[in-house]
Amino acid sequence: MKFRLMIGILALVALGSGAALAAVDSAAEFLQIVQERVDRGELSTEDALLLKFQYAFDRAKLPEDLQPTGKAPMKCGTVLVQEYLGLRDGLRGDVVAQIEAYLAPPQGGDRLSHYSPSGFFRINFATSGADAVPPGDANDNFIPDYVEHIADYLDYALDFECNQLGFETPPFQADAAYMSIYLADLEGVYGFCQPLSYPPGMTRITMDNDFVGYPPNDDPDGDALGAAKVTAAHEFKHSTQYAGSRWSESGWVEVDATWMEEIAYPEVNDYLNYLNFGSPIADPDVALDGGSTGTGSYDDCVWQHYQSERHGVQFVVDFWEHRKTHTSQPVMDSYEEIFLDYGMELTPSWNEFTTWNFATGARFLLDDGYAEAEIYPAGSPQRTIYSYPSTYNGSVTRLAANFIRCLFVDEPGQNLRVTFDGDDTARMTLGIVVNESYTTHAGAMYTVDLDADHDVVFDVPYDLGGVYSVGIIVGNANKTGTNRSYSLQVEKVDAGTTPVGDVVPAFAITGNHPNPFNPSTSIKFALAGTADTVLEVYDVSGRKVRTLLDATLGAGEHTVRWNGQDDGGRPLASGTYVARLSSGGQVTSHKLVLAK
Repeated sequence: MKFRLMIGILALVALGSGAALAAVDSAAEFLQIVQERVDRGELSTEDALLLKFQYAFDRAKLPEDLQPTGKAPMKCGTVLVQEYLGLRDGLRGDVVAQIEAYLAPPQGGDRLSHYSPSGFFRINFATSGADAVPPGDANDNFIPDYVEHIADYLDYALDFECNQLGFETPPFQADAAYMSIYLADLEGVYGFCQPLSYPPGMTRITMDNDFVGYPPNDDPDGDALGAAKVTAAHEFKHSTQYAGSRWSESGWVEVDATWMEEIAYPEVNDYLNYLNFGSPIADPDVALDGGSTGTGSYDDCVWQHYQSERHGVQFVVDFWEHRKTHTSQPVMDSYEEIFLDYGMELTPSWNEFTTWNFATGARFLLDDGYAEAEIYPAGSPQRTIYSYPSTYNGSVTRLAANFIRCLFVDEPGQNLRVTFDGDDTARMTLGIVVNESYTTHAGAMYTVDLDADHDVVFDVPYDLGGVYSVGIIVGNANKTGTNRSYSLQVEKVDAGTTPVGDVVPAFAITGNHPNPFNPSTSIKFALAGTADTVLEVYDVSGRKVRTLLDATLGAGEHTVRWNGQDDGGRPLASGTYVARLSSGGQVTSHKLVLAK
């Protein structure tokens, strides 16, 4: 799958009073329209909630102007369950009755049960009617293959998430040693998790009965089974969350469950379908806890990917262990406490995160080969500077960033000087990304230290000769509040001018070849200066399997070959591994696929 992360790709319908609307093209557009109607007083909160449930479960009841043009699913229905539980006591009786009917175990058709190999999950499925699963039964054991796949995916989620990684194991049903799973025809969501009354912390999961018509993904077993895999991992992660902290994190639970999709099944990449709207990569101006949810959301999963890639998967495990005893603490305060436990503060972490987002977005856009106007459409959150010297004045809200891109910088013997003046009372950050070419990933990434007043004069130590663009990333790491102002001046100066302010040496893993590989691959990376450098390989559970390099290296390109073996010389199993490069205080990572 190509990562079609096009900033501004979704043009939302402008709603005038009484204006006729076309049918919606995506769940994001639907939710945006509903929220705008609530904000204008055209919809009550409870009627808006009912519309969301109808989108997910009963689209025939939606008004014509809110009918989706295709499958266009909301990714996860658990966030609707959370919203309903929070509002239930104040809802009209008819609204409660309709929603409870949607959440009730599915009825009708010829229904059977199948236990997963571990015995932990009992899967209820239909062989006829609207909820019927695909009938294929290759091993003639009278259990449809699809049901057996679901059982295997859930058993893997249990073992991987709880036994291997250490997340909370959910309790099973009180009167029998199993957790209930239902397969049903879900019109507008992949699945959902809901709490049950007893024992405390117990949940049940409902998943789609065939995943036909959902967006494509990269799974080698096909789109439908790929969607089933990540849904099992995602919804079971909601079960582990509820068992530990009772979803006291509100919408932030989606950040974590979506992160788990990639950690458990890195070959699927289904979540990439949903990062082109609202994510810190596509819409950096939106606060991490902004939008209609007022919390983190599905598309903010990159926030937790940054944490696990920077500090390892154990960082996330420690966060959820912390939440079990801090259910009333604001979620960002919990994240900040764990950063401190790992020797980092939130502000420099936010600088790394937002700079990483800019570099990631530009890289995938280039991979897709979009034309310039497609990548940076008019009205997108990307600001562009074309002439030098130039002055730019802007503002950035809490837990967000502004992306400013400098074009027409190619001039040998010159450096780019950035003079930055940030709000004296905010937790401002400044990052720089150099893109050497429009068609390659060569370049450098810098996080710039600001003085006590959040000011700096910084000469980017990279010769502009042949450089395509330079990105300037201005962040605001405040956890509360609104916009904070800043100004910056950008000019070209003679190379070699001593920069004011410190810079972490730039580095990058530029790729590996071949990938997938068998039996060996060459990992290429670049350093901008001499630094102690460590290159290690981890499996997807976060366990280190090989140290490939631990030495002081100079600036320039380097290559290290890996033969697919661990530190003991034992061949590793096929699967996805992560190469983690540490140099000069920064860390980056790259996925490697060993195929046998």
